[in-house]
Amino acid sequence: MSKFSYEIKAGKGINTIIFGCKRELLKQTLGEPTEKEIYNATEDEDYQTEDWHYDELETSFSFDEEDGWRLTTIATSSPEATIKGKKLIGLSVDEALAQTEGMDLGDNQLEDFSDEGENQKLISFLDTGINLWFENDVLSEIQWAVLWSDEDTPEWP
Repeated sequence: MSKFSYEIKAGKGINTIIFGCKRELLKQTLGEPTEKEIYNATEDEDYQTEDWHYDELETSFSFDEEDGWRLTTIATSSPEATIKGKKLIGLSVDEALAQTEGMDLGDNQLEDFSDEGENQKLISFLDTGINLWFENDVLSEIQWAVLWSDEDTPEWP
């Protein structure tokens, strides 16, 4: 594969990988994943998600059974990842908020998931489906997803 571009495309995907693609297409594009993981993403035992992890890309791709095993979510911890040309991994909460200020990502919401011994925060941009995950106040992962017209209808690109 040629050089992988880490430019995050909100609601669309990354590189040439577009939300809505099937597992077979991702495998043709990137090869066999380093690891596959299947789990129940919700309380519903019949609803499963399959994550494909590519360690060399520091990126994971999630396919949901409910959506016909199509790609719905991507997550990366690669320091090469960019949103609108800006690298964010490794920034503090305040630095990430300052960098995203003029990006038209929509309103954001900060949630604190910290508990004993773990300091974890999440900044969600609901309009663009982008989540910034922080561990010990350092951005460790960017997660983004297909956009939805309502809770049951994905807007495939």
